[in-house]
Amino acid sequence: MNTFYIAFRDPLFGIILFFLLLFLISFLSYWGGRYKASRAHRSLESFLGKFDESSDPTPIASQIHNNTLNNESWLLLAQSFELQGNYEKSVEIYLAILSKYSDPLFQKEVLLLLGKTYFKAGFLERSRVSFVQVLENHPRTPVALHYLILLYEQLQQFDKALEVSESLLELQPQSHSIQTYLQCRFILVNPKLSIDERCEQLAAVYRETLSLGYLIFDYLFTHRSALAWEIFDHGLAHRLSDVLWRLGEEKLDLAIISRNVYLCELFTARGAVELAQNSSVFELDTLIALRKCGSSKATLQFEYACSECKQISFIPFHRCPHCHTIDTVSPILILSKEHFEENNSFQ
Repeated sequence: MNTFYIAFRDPLFGIILFFLLLFLISFLSYWGGRYKASRAHRSLESFLGKFDESSDPTPIASQIHNNTLNNESWLLLAQSFELQGNYEKSVEIYLAILSKYSDPLFQKEVLLLLGKTYFKAGFLERSRVSFVQVLENHPRTPVALHYLILLYEQLQQFDKALEVSESLLELQPQSHSIQTYLQCRFILVNPKLSIDERCEQLAAVYRETLSLGYLIFDYLFTHRSALAWEIFDHGLAHRLSDVLWRLGEEKLDLAIISRNVYLCELFTARGAVELAQNSSVFELDTLIALRKCGSSKATLQFEYACSECKQISFIPFHRCPHCHTIDTVSPILILSKEHFEENNSFQ
């Protein structure tokens, strides 16, 4: 019997133990992969079931399942429908593709496209479910996290957006500006804070980060102009042209205005002070010249350009509605005719 006995110090014992461990690891890895694939498949079926509005397949879905066209062709068709604004057809194609192809990486890309399409179409809850489905199987996906932040931001759920931003910050350390932006937005909507507390916290954020100047000073000049002038950054004078143009006479700080050439020109053009004879900015120079002639029939209006994507909006923004970048608003000065309200009363 001693012939078949292997002592634990015998080199042969170590070799046998090594192969046993190798077999056990392979066995567990194989069945773990099978279980994970099965769970992902059930999760996808459950996801597709949420949006299955009819039992009969649509013509496009039938063509995708029966046609020999490759998946890239169908994706191009879906994206062309999306560009035309036909989101329903685009979504239909994405859902049919998801039910046909089982490659995990390909499904991830299609789910991202589907979530973006739902987002553009305004179906925020369906978009959220799509991105959550991506993150369940591929948690390290910055695009999905980015869109989840946008979704929660539109829903005014800034506490949830901040939670998601923590994960995004781990993947992209350069995205700290998003977290600062969300913190400021959360301060603005927090009902537990008074106006004074909000202003103090926003001022503290600007002192620490020197970012989000348009958002912060817009709020400060509206509610606590003295604090805004106290921390005023002269480098933001051009970007705050529209905010400063609409300031009431009682909120002006002439000592600070007189030390800034652009502010002198801006408020002289408005007629609030007489500190500039001309301006290098055409619109302001024109208004100053008109004031000298005794004419007040012109004023300024503003449009807003994104310094990143160059798209123009008629209303101010803190996050670009086109490219979703933060703090890239740049006011454009436009000369316009001054409108006076006439008293048409018959009394």
